Amino acid sequence: MELKPLNPNVIKLWRVLALVIALPMVIAVLVAGSLLQLPVLVPAFLALALLIGATVVPRLAYRRWRYAIRELDLYTSRGAVWHVETLVPFDRIQFVESRQGPLDRAFQLTQVIVYTAAGRASNIPGLDERTAESIREDLSKVAGTTSV
Repeated sequence: MELKPLNPNVIKLWRVLALVIALPMVIAVLVAGSLLQLPVLVPAFLALALLIGATVVPRLAYRRWRYAIRELDLYTSRGAVWHVETLVPFDRIQFVESRQGPLDRAFQLTQVIVYTAAGRASNIPGLDERTAESIREDLSKVAGTTSV
Protein backbone atom coordinates (compact mmCIF):
# COMPACT_ATOMS: atom_id res chain seq x y z
CA MET A 1 0.00 0.00 0.00
CA GLU A 2 1.56 3.25 -1.15
CA LEU A 3 0.59 6.07 1.21
CA LYS A 4 0.53 9.39 -0.60
CA PRO A 5 1.30 12.76 1.04
CA LEU A 6 -0.60 16.01 0.60
CA ASN A 7 0.68 18.93 -1.44
CA PRO A 8 3.31 20.81 0.66
CA ASN A 9 1.43 24.09 0.07
CA VAL A 10 -1.11 22.88 2.62
CA ILE A 11 1.41 23.66 5.39
CA LYS A 12 1.28 27.35 4.43
CA LEU A 13 -2.52 27.27 4.33
CA TRP A 14 -2.75 25.60 7.75
CA ARG A 15 -0.24 28.10 9.21
CA VAL A 16 -2.32 31.03 7.96
CA LEU A 17 -5.46 29.49 9.50
CA ALA A 18 -3.64 28.75 12.77
CA LEU A 19 -2.28 32.29 12.98
CA VAL A 20 -5.72 33.77 12.27
CA ILE A 21 -6.98 31.81 15.27
CA ALA A 22 -3.89 32.36 17.45
CA LEU A 23 -3.46 36.12 17.03
CA PRO A 24 -6.74 37.14 18.74
CA MET A 25 -5.90 34.66 21.50
CA VAL A 26 -2.43 36.22 21.91
CA ILE A 27 -4.00 39.67 22.18
CA ALA A 28 -6.54 38.37 24.73
CA VAL A 29 -3.78 36.75 26.82
CA LEU A 30 -1.72 39.94 26.81
CA VAL A 31 -4.72 42.13 27.69
CA ALA A 32 -5.86 39.73 30.43
CA GLY A 33 -2.33 39.62 31.84
CA SER A 34 -2.29 43.41 31.98
CA LEU A 35 -5.76 43.69 33.54
CA LEU A 36 -5.03 41.01 36.12
CA GLN A 37 -1.61 42.54 36.77
CA LEU A 38 0.17 39.24 36.26
CA PRO A 39 3.95 39.15 36.08
CA VAL A 40 4.98 40.07 32.53
CA LEU A 41 6.55 36.65 31.88
CA VAL A 42 3.27 34.75 32.39
CA PRO A 43 1.26 36.29 29.51
CA ALA A 44 4.42 36.59 27.39
CA PHE A 45 5.11 32.87 27.81
CA LEU A 46 1.49 31.97 26.96
CA ALA A 47 1.52 34.26 23.90
CA LEU A 48 4.81 32.77 22.72
CA ALA A 49 3.47 29.22 23.21
CA LEU A 50 0.40 30.07 21.09
CA LEU A 51 2.52 31.50 18.28
CA ILE A 52 4.95 28.57 18.33
CA GLY A 53 2.02 26.15 18.28
CA ALA A 54 0.49 27.96 15.30
CA THR A 55 3.70 27.50 13.33
CA VAL A 56 4.74 24.00 14.49
CA VAL A 57 1.42 22.09 14.60
CA PRO A 58 0.68 22.50 10.84
CA ARG A 59 4.07 20.93 10.03
CA LEU A 60 3.39 18.03 12.40
CA ALA A 61 -0.08 17.54 10.88
CA TYR A 62 1.40 17.50 7.38
CA ARG A 63 3.92 14.82 8.35
CA ARG A 64 1.10 12.55 9.57
CA TRP A 65 -1.42 13.18 6.76
CA ARG A 66 -1.38 10.31 4.26
CA TYR A 67 -4.01 8.68 2.07
CA ALA A 68 -4.35 5.66 -0.18
CA ILE A 69 -7.01 4.29 -2.48
CA ARG A 70 -6.69 0.60 -1.75
CA GLU A 71 -8.38 -2.43 -3.30
CA LEU A 72 -11.60 -2.18 -1.25
CA ASP A 73 -11.48 1.13 0.59
CA LEU A 74 -10.15 4.65 1.03
CA TYR A 75 -7.55 4.87 3.81
CA THR A 76 -6.58 8.14 5.51
CA SER A 77 -4.12 8.74 8.33
CA ARG A 78 -3.92 12.12 10.05
CA GLY A 79 -3.30 14.02 13.27
CA ALA A 80 -0.68 16.30 14.77
CA VAL A 81 -1.19 15.32 18.39
CA TRP A 82 -3.75 12.49 18.19
CA HIS A 83 -3.35 9.97 15.41
CA VAL A 84 -6.54 9.02 13.53
CA GLU A 85 -6.83 6.36 10.84
CA THR A 86 -10.00 6.11 8.76
CA LEU A 87 -11.20 3.43 6.36
CA VAL A 88 -14.17 4.11 4.09
CA PRO A 89 -15.28 0.95 2.23
CA PHE A 90 -16.18 1.56 -1.40
CA ASP A 91 -19.58 -0.11 -0.95
CA ARG A 92 -20.50 2.58 1.62
CA ILE A 93 -19.58 5.61 -0.50
CA GLN A 94 -22.67 7.51 -1.70
CA PHE A 95 -20.97 10.39 -3.50
CA VAL A 96 -17.71 12.28 -3.76
CA GLU A 97 -17.16 15.99 -4.24
CA SER A 98 -14.23 18.33 -4.61
CA ARG A 99 -14.28 21.66 -2.84
CA GLN A 100 -12.14 24.77 -3.12
CA GLY A 101 -12.66 27.71 -0.78
CA PRO A 102 -11.06 31.15 -1.09
CA LEU A 103 -7.97 30.19 0.92
CA ASP A 104 -7.66 26.92 -0.98
CA ARG A 105 -7.68 28.89 -4.23
CA ALA A 106 -5.06 31.30 -2.87
CA PHE A 107 -2.72 28.35 -2.27
CA GLN A 108 -3.87 26.46 -5.41
CA LEU A 109 -5.31 23.57 -3.39
CA THR A 110 -8.48 21.48 -3.53
CA GLN A 111 -10.11 19.06 -1.07
CA VAL A 112 -11.92 15.85 -1.87
CA ILE A 113 -14.84 14.98 0.41
CA VAL A 114 -16.36 11.50 0.63
CA TYR A 115 -19.93 10.95 1.82
CA THR A 116 -21.70 7.82 2.98
CA ALA A 117 -25.36 7.40 3.92
CA ALA A 118 -24.41 8.54 7.43
CA GLY A 119 -22.96 11.83 6.11
CA ARG A 120 -19.45 13.13 5.61
CA ALA A 121 -17.15 10.14 6.09
CA SER A 122 -13.74 11.45 5.12
CA ASN A 123 -11.92 14.25 3.40
CA ILE A 124 -8.53 14.69 1.84
CA PRO A 125 -7.39 18.32 2.03
CA GLY A 126 -4.39 19.93 0.40
CA LEU A 127 -4.44 18.38 -3.06
CA ASP A 128 -3.50 20.04 -6.30
CA GLU A 129 -6.43 20.34 -8.72
CA ARG A 130 -5.33 17.56 -11.05
CA THR A 131 -4.81 15.06 -8.22
CA ALA A 132 -8.13 16.00 -6.61
CA GLU A 133 -9.97 15.53 -9.90
CA SER A 134 -8.33 12.14 -10.42
CA ILE A 135 -9.19 10.96 -6.89
CA ARG A 136 -12.77 12.22 -7.21
CA GLU A 137 -13.21 10.38 -10.50
CA ASP A 138 -11.59 7.17 -9.21
CA LEU A 139 -13.75 7.13 -6.07
CA SER A 140 -16.90 8.00 -8.01
CA LYS A 141 -16.33 5.00 -10.28
CA VAL A 142 -16.07 2.56 -7.36
CA ALA A 143 -18.73 4.14 -5.13
CA GLY A 144 -21.23 1.50 -4.09
CA THR A 145 -19.05 -1.38 -5.31
CA THR A 146 -16.96 -3.87 -3.40
CA SER A 147 -13.78 -3.65 -5.48
CA VAL A 148 -11.95 -1.39 -7.93
